[in-house]
Amino acid sequence: MNTKLIFPVLCAMVLFVACRKEEVPEPDLGYGYFPTKLGTWVEYQVDSTWRDDRANVRDSVSYRLRERIVEHYTDLEGRPCQKIHRFVLDDAGEWVVRDVWTATANTYAAEKTEENERRLKLSFPVRNARRWDINVYNTEKELEVAYREKGNAWAAGGLSFANTVLVKNTVPANNVDRRDFEERYAEGVGMVEKRQWELKTQPVYDPNNANIIIGFNTSGFSLRMVAVAYGAE
Repeated sequence: MNTKLIFPVLCAMVLFVACRKEEVPEPDLGYGYFPTKLGTWVEYQVDSTWRDDRANVRDSVSYRLRERIVEHYTDLEGRPCQKIHRFVLDDAGEWVVRDVWTATANTYAAEKTEENERRLKLSFPVRNARRWDINVYNTEKELEVAYREKGNAWAAGGLSFANTVLVKNTVPANNVDRRDFEERYAEGVGMVEKRQWELKTQPVYDPNNANIIIGFNTSGFSLRMVAVAYGAE
């Protein structure tokens, strides 16, 4: 056997395998959009409006909200979970706990329990056009969403993020119901913006002629949350 020939061949094979390993990076499945590290927090400016034309009610509220992961624990199903304190800034400038939510994530999905409603927030891997029902684990009406704009840079609230993804509802509004939902997530930060509209518009008929529409009554709410600060403690 020609050992002088075998040695160069083996070296070439080793180099080929090494190069192939370098050429195949680890796939990005999107787990970084949903941080679970203890102490991670995001502060939001929250603006909400609501109306009920039939009751002649229109109002709005604005405030600062901070979400922070305060504890890691294991739930009854054996899943690693995070306890989230949601603070509001009171008139004295103090952060006061308003809600306690929970979250969990695995290789397939990320969930949050919000006001005792379990919601499927992200579905992995994160890919444009991937669809799922946010309310699949609760009794609320189906809300199908899909990924859009994966990897796009985005800026608002005085902050900028190099890598974000948008979660948006897939069913468009109609003349009666407007049910729009958007959440944007940033790599390494979590949710950085939320927009939601839940509005219902009904016609008002002429009391003397049920075939004539004389106006419309709208009821419902709108909400926007945008990140203004974030960090880890």
